[in-house]
Amino acid sequence: MFYRPARVAYPQEAAIELMQRLRFGLIVSVHDGEPYFTHVPLLVDVENGELKTIRGHFARSNDHWKALRDSPEATIIFNGPNAYISAQWYTPGNPAAPTWNYVVVHVQGTVHLAENEDYTNKVVNDLILTNERELPTQWDLNTYPADRRAALVPHIIGFELRVTKLEPKFKLTQHYGDADKRGAAAGLMARNTEATRAIAQYMLSTCTGDGKRAGYNIRDVIEGTVPKD
Repeated sequence: MFYRPARVAYPQEAAIELMQRLRFGLIVSVHDGEPYFTHVPLLVDVENGELKTIRGHFARSNDHWKALRDSPEATIIFNGPNAYISAQWYTPGNPAAPTWNYVVVHVQGTVHLAENEDYTNKVVNDLILTNERELPTQWDLNTYPADRRAALVPHIIGFELRVTKLEPKFKLTQHYGDADKRGAAAGLMARNTEATRAIAQYMLSTCTGDGKRAGYNIRDVIEGTVPKD
């Protein structure tokens, strides 16, 4: 069970953006009463704005894939930014205690293991191409020796999780007033770490202004361009 009060709701578009940006998660499943955990790079596949599958691969020496072959239901957890919120940043008279704000996404589904090396090879290629795109210059995977690749691929097995449930939890003190959220965001910005800046931007995106949800574009949140006022 994932504790997720209604007040921590946030657009699913933001959850998908976060997963595609992180591209790394924790796969959790249970087989014969034993929990299994694997941290792994991932591909997040979206069609027409809907999350469809998440792909990756296991080392064959990792028994987790064998457990999933028999008990294929799993959850993948994507941990986003998190930061401590000091009570001193709220407006005078706000009796709220310090807290911790964070962004996390849980995805549930059924895991299907690769039936052949062609599928596993495609997962590897897509992972490389997706991550190389962020670099100033890209490594050409075609330059990797074919014999070396042929020796390595049998030691991994590709998989895809076919999504049945997407559960984002964006704990951003959404239920507080705008002045409190802006004060906390200013305190976070002053700390000037990647995580505190990110949480500040997410918090600012929930400010209501004239009483309506701010509704800033999710890309503004990600790029840190949400206005403070």
